[in-house]
Amino acid sequence: MLIGSHRGGLQNGKRSSGKSRSERWGGNKITVMNPVGYPPKITPKPMAPRLESLDGKTLYLVDPRFDDSGLFLRQVQDWFADHMPSVTTKFVEMSSVYTKDDPKTWEMIKANGDGAIIGVGH
Repeated sequence: MLIGSHRGGLQNGKRSSGKSRSERWGGNKITVMNPVGYPPKITPKPMAPRLESLDGKTLYLVDPRFDDSGLFLRQVQDWFADHMPSVTTKFVEMSSVYTKDDPKTWEMIKANGDGAIIGVGH
C-alpha cells in the first residue's frame, strides 16, 4: 500500500517535504478582500408614458457607448426603415460614456423627438 502517493504526496497533513502549508509559506497569512463593494443609493424614476402609435413619430436611438451598442442600434434603425418606414429614426451618441449624464442630449431629444431607445448591446 502506498501512503501519500495520492493527494499530491500528503502524509499526516504534510507534504513529502515534511513541511506543513503554513511552514512552506513562512507562517505568513494573507488577507482576502470582498470585491462586491456597496452599490450606490439610487432614486427610481418612472418609465415615460407609452405612445399610442409610432406612425409619423421621430424616435431617437441613443448610443450610450457601451460595448457594441452602436452596432446594435444601427441594426434597430435598419429594422425600422424596413418594417416601419413612417417612423423617423435619428441615431445619436452620448457625449461621454454611459456612466456620465448627458443633459444636452436629453434636452435635444425632449425638444425634437417623440421617444427614445437607449440601447445596450453585445
